[in-house]
Amino acid sequence: MTNPTFARLAAALLATATVLTHALPAQDVLLSEVRADANGRWIELHNRSAVPVDLSNWSLHYSTHTPNLPQSYWWPFPAGTALAANGFLRVHWYQDATGPQTAGVLWTGTSPYAFLFGLGGEPLQGTQGAFALFATQASAQMSTGSFLVDWVSWGTDGYFREPLAIQQGLWHAGRYAPAIPDGSSLARDPERIGLVAYADQQWFVDNSPTPNLPNVTGAVAEPYGQACVLPGNHLLGAPTLSAPALPLVGSAAFRFELQNTTGIFAEFVVIGFSAGARPAGVGSILPAYAGVPCQESIDTMQLFGTWLLPTQILTTMVPMPLTNVSPAAVGLEFHVQALVVELLPTAFPPYQGISNAVRCVVGQ
Repeated sequence: MTNPTFARLAAALLATATVLTHALPAQDVLLSEVRADANGRWIELHNRSAVPVDLSNWSLHYSTHTPNLPQSYWWPFPAGTALAANGFLRVHWYQDATGPQTAGVLWTGTSPYAFLFGLGGEPLQGTQGAFALFATQASAQMSTGSFLVDWVSWGTDGYFREPLAIQQGLWHAGRYAPAIPDGSSLARDPERIGLVAYADQQWFVDNSPTPNLPNVTGAVAEPYGQACVLPGNHLLGAPTLSAPALPLVGSAAFRFELQNTTGIFAEFVVIGFSAGARPAGVGSILPAYAGVPCQESIDTMQLFGTWLLPTQILTTMVPMPLTNVSPAAVGLEFHVQALVVELLPTAFPPYQGISNAVRCVVGQ
């Protein structure tokens, strides 16, 4: 976040003299949304600060895994390009302008001369790709971490400049955001920035793209509570529950993932759905074993459904597609927790462990 004192000083200078933007912290300008289908192939930037940012010397780097092509392309922002305070800028990638230039929209063109180093470009693909935002157009600085402002990759990993993004703490090795289906975009949830363990978890598939507008979904998928295991369990570790995608109406990708399951020993998982969290002071309905008090994080008195599923090795996937969910469900809140059991008559203790909980709110 921009220092408040600096923001006030910059605002005062803007009112009386020239725009002072090059000193703005780079992290205030972020990649915000990507679309890659016949109805739009663009990358969007968002300036989260209270002052404009001059992008005249900045560039976008697009990486692919397309065989027999350069797989690495650079496009320079034109001189005089400014990103307004709290504004958005959409760049139509590898496309010629279809009409007069409008505010907040740029077109890279398709001529090799429009791109740096004469490499040209290739169209955006929703199946895989990566974008980097650099605060430079100089080739000698494009391998220097301090000039790399932001990064996003989707569909897979292993792109050019990805190690630099990992080195700068902008991304994590082996991680990538979901592929982008036709009709949707890959959008960044501003409410998740700085609050999730991995940068790719800030991104979600948006079934209603919002070009040049905030990515406000209302969707929530936040973990709470603690996982717990009993002595003598067969788990590979504490059973950790997460929702890698946001619960968005129309999303086919929404699911839960339960880590550290074995997938053997007649092991099953009971997924419990509740309307709320366990109130303070309310005891557990689970029996303690060997002095270990495993407790539910969800309110068992408000359970409205349970699923019984066989576990899988390492990670048990719990698909919960929201493709047929009515828009009337937007705003619905539910809480989820997993209990791992062995369905053998001789199994003891009676359960292996219980996960943390996940609070979900359906968004759009």
